[in-house]
Formats: sequence, structure tokens, C-alpha cells
Amino acid sequence: MKKNLKNSLSFVVDVGNSHTVLGIYKGDKVVDHWRLTTRKETTSDEVMNRVGGLIHLSKIKLESVTHVGLSTVVPSLERPWVKALQTLLKRPVQVVSSSNCLNCPIAYPNPSTLGADRLCNVIALKERGYTDAIVIDMGTATTFDVMKDGGFAGGIIIPGISASLDVLTQKAARLLPVSIEWPKHLIANNTDDAIRAGLLFGFMAELETLVAKIKQEMAKKNVPVFATGGWGRTIASHTKIIDTYDPYLTLDGIRLVALRGDSAAEVIDRDVEE
Repeated sequence: MKKNLKNSLSFVVDVGNSHTVLGIYKGDKVVDHWRLTTRKETTSDEVMNRVGGLIHLSKIKLESVTHVGLSTVVPSLERPWVKALQTLLKRPVQVVSSSNCLNCPIAYPNPSTLGADRLCNVIALKERGYTDAIVIDMGTATTFDVMKDGGFAGGIIIPGISASLDVLTQKAARLLPVSIEWPKHLIANNTDDAIRAGLLFGFMAELETLVAKIKQEMAKKNVPVFATGGWGRTIASHTKIIDTYDPYLTLDGIRLVALRGDSAAEVIDRDVEE
């Protein structure tokens, strides 16, 4: 197993609702990564065109890739991504799911309803030796993934920062979209900064309250808190509740399933229509 970790070249993909993150790992180190806009309607040929160009820029040879992993929270995109990766990389594609998660315990009554990206976060931390942890994954939705006794114990889902801004500006006629950046003051003297203050300081306060409540319910005080996702860096630098910001946490979980998963996706014939 150690040999695989050191010598593998893994290509991993995390398809989110708004963005798709791709990474290349040599062993357990990220050597290249990209962030793309998720296209809800796409074909395997379009995926190959995008991915092939990125790999060419990285100067990694396609035939050098040894393992391939995929996580997606958009069910309709699983098939075109699997087909594209199989065709392009000529390797089995391990798709993260509740049945392909390295035997990670899942407390959900129906484990198949759990988002694969949330499962990846726990898998990555379990590999690092953690048994209890909280992961705040800040994307289109912000998820709180609770790891307890080495498994996925449950969590919370709230609207993400961008989604909150979209709803606010769509429902309030006189409030226009703003760039999302920290205002100089909490008490704003203009409408744009008032929106920013509400979004960011309000979001941070929500996070701090929920983390405290989660720890209380876990009956454990010294639980490490990790942040990841597109907004993770923005928030992590302004609060003390986050112990570690790791932008590659989800990718790392996908990498582990790519290396050790036991349920590769069914091979899709190149000529079969999607």
C-alpha cells in the first residue's frame, strides 16, 4: 500500500454544483490543479476537450496516470465524466459513493443519499489518523461534516455565501449584486458594504454558533475544525474556530478512493450515445 502512495500518479475530479476541481497527485502530493465552471449540460467529448487541454498544459503524459477518481454531486454529469476519463486516460474510474468509500461507516439510515464530496472529507481525515473532527465545506451550499469515532456521523447544510447573495438580490428590488469582500467596518455607511457585512460577518457568526452547538452535541470540546471549499480561505482568516484550512481536503479523499476503491465504474463504450 505504501508503494502505491509514493509512486502513484492519480488524476482526481470533484464535480460540484458551481465549480469542478481537478487535481493531479504524485503520491500524496498535489502537483497540479485546476478550477472550472461546472456545466450542467455537457457531453463526454466536451469534457475530454477541456481535460485534455489542461493535462497538456501540465506536461503530464496521459499514459503516466495510474489511478483515476471521481466525485460528483450532480448525478447527470457522472456518466459523461466517467466516459471521458475512461476514454482519455485508459484507466478504470473509481467513483466515490456510499458503496465505494473504503468501508467508512455512515450513520445515515439511507447512506446513498449522502453527498460524495462530504464522504471524501471524512475519508481524507481518517487516513490522517483523526477519529473525531468537523469539516466546514464552503461552496454553493455550506456543509458541516461531523466525523465521530472514525465514521461519518451526520451534519448540517446551510446556504453558501454566493447563494445567499443571489437570493437576497433577486428578492429585494433595490438591492443589487456586490463583489464579496470584507468591509472595513461591521456598521456600514453605504448599502453595498451593508450587504457585505451582513453576508460575511453574519455567515461567520452562523458558523461559530453552529460549531459550538455541534461540539456540545458531540459531548467533546477538543474537536479539530477543518475548512475547505471555495469560500474557505476567505472565512478561515477571520475566525478562530477554524483550526486548519485545507483547499485539497476533498480531492485527497477522492485520491484515496482512486487508489484503494474496489468498485470501478462500468466501462462505457465510446460509441454509445449519452
